Amino acid sequence: MFVLLFGAQGYFGKWLAAHEIKIIFAVPGMVLATVFVTFPFVARELIPVMQATGSEQEQAALTLGASGWQTFWHVTFPSVKWGLLYGVILCNARAMGEFGAVSVVSGHITGQTDTIPLRVEKLYHEFDPAAPFAVASLLAFLALITLGLKTWLEWRNHREMALGEKLAMAAPQEPTRPPVN
Repeated sequence: MFVLLFGAQGYFGKWLAAHEIKIIFAVPGMVLATVFVTFPFVARELIPVMQATGSEQEQAALTLGASGWQTFWHVTFPSVKWGLLYGVILCNARAMGEFGAVSVVSGHITGQTDTIPLRVEKLYHEFDPAAPFAVASLLAFLALITLGLKTWLEWRNHREMALGEKLAMAAPQEPTRPPVN
């Protein structure tokens, strides 16, 4: 899709060339392809959280005079921050190992459009067994760091929720009043 849109013979190709903007076989194309492939991981985390939260709080904030940005930063974002963070971590994990889409739009230009997985493939095809193993080990180490970060954030989220529940249980309850006739 990106090659058909932004390539030299693509829909926007002549305009991009006239303005000396390079997307295909350059970093912008790699970023676009990675975002396109990994965005569903963020959506997969955010959609259920947003559905469970509902829109009542946002509507109340808007009714009370908050602007759209104020509503987002003070109402929406705090309620979805953990889902967004998990989605970004999953997105990062997927992006680190992305091969297919990035391979198509990058052009495999050494030193300019190489990613770690593309470099592993190049080194593997050069029949040097130690080099691709070393680079793949770096990729595995980055994956472990990502997994550790995700685990730490989950622990922190659970701790925050438990603390919130304790505070809610310790707060004095208002006495219930009998209904007024």
